[in-house]
Amino acid sequence: MQIGVYGYTDKRPIIYALLKLLQATGDVALFTSNRHYKRLLQPGETQGHLANIMIAVSDASPDEIFEEVGYTENDFEHIIFDIQDTIPDNLALILHVKSYAPNEDEQSFLDLLGPYKTIKYLYDRKREKDAIHVAPITPLWKCVEQIESYRLLLASPSKELNKGLAGLMAPHLNLSVKNTHSLLTRRWGK
Repeated sequence: MQIGVYGYTDKRPIIYALLKLLQATGDVALFTSNRHYKRLLQPGETQGHLANIMIAVSDASPDEIFEEVGYTENDFEHIIFDIQDTIPDNLALILHVKSYAPNEDEQSFLDLLGPYKTIKYLYDRKREKDAIHVAPITPLWKCVEQIESYRLLLASPSKELNKGLAGLMAPHLNLSVKNTHSLLTRRWGK
């Protein structure tokens, strides 16, 4: 399954939760141009592995990335694209991570994406219908720092994020919502 994650905000809490879930169901690739993800790799590397997750930090387009990393789409059960300005083909799911109302450029790009699911940080405390809501509280960002410091995919402390992702991802993974939630919240290595 190929997933695109888009948004003009820090998407790490959402992408780390997805990685935690997907790594339990097969080999995963994360393709991003965001240099923050290099923290999950050995010092100085732009490509490497965290357990069964291949991470590539590159400015290559979705069409060029597989040639650059030396893998094919078929080498992975799941691929996450941290979308910036190019839309990959064959996306099974698109997530829009947002904090505030999109500006004109972001809205134009969203219109090109097609159907997507919104995950909203509640900085402005405004809930949106059918969105997964995430309170941007200190434990959430502390968890991001711990994941990057220890290179361990810890469970997100956001109950709403875990519940929302479990409900969203269960049908795509052919799992029950309960089992999907268990994978999201279990300890690393269990």
